[in-house]
Amino acid sequence: MKTEGEYMEARILKTAEDLFLEQGFAKTTMGQIAHRVGCNQALVHYYYRTKEKLFEQVFEEKISYIAGHILAIDEGEGSFEEKIARMVGAHFDFLVQNPFFVPFIVGELLDNPGRFAPLLDRHGHYPREIFSMLDVELQREVARGTIRPITTFDLVATVMSLNIAPFLMLPAVRHVTTLPDDAAEEWLAARRGEIIETVLSRIRL
Repeated sequence: MKTEGEYMEARILKTAEDLFLEQGFAKTTMGQIAHRVGCNQALVHYYYRTKEKLFEQVFEEKISYIAGHILAIDEGEGSFEEKIARMVGAHFDFLVQNPFFVPFIVGELLDNPGRFAPLLDRHGHYPREIFSMLDVELQREVARGTIRPITTFDLVATVMSLNIAPFLMLPAVRHVTTLPDDAAEEWLAARRGEIIETVLSRIRL
């Protein structure tokens, strides 16, 4: 059971995440975070010291969450094709659960790309571990002749670009077509299936 301090710390972090995603890093202030939480600004500084520390914590939690899910898939049973399908689906599902994450990251990269360099230096072991794990299995399957030759970088780039695109398009799709929430969910579910099939068709013989 969480203590009162742990509860407040988690609430501040979640509030900071919501504000970062809503309006970006630059426009979010420690005062806004404190106001929405319902505490004084000194308490926010007590737990996280700076806005940059809060941002790093949000980033670290997101990347560790999706990395953990993808790495767990590799430990499961199934063919290489089945694992790839589950990995693509796990990444897509993460974006469904965090629909504002992609526009936020893209906006921050355009606004201040240097902000992510130190974060990747500190937390880059997560993507490197996934890339290394995938590369071993991919090269083994290529050598066995069970899949078409493709580099790990190209496979990852294909998955990332296909999965990210619907979430960049979604605001415009909703505006132009006035999709209700349930129809948007159905569209995303259909895109998920299409993307998995597209990725698998690239590696199938």
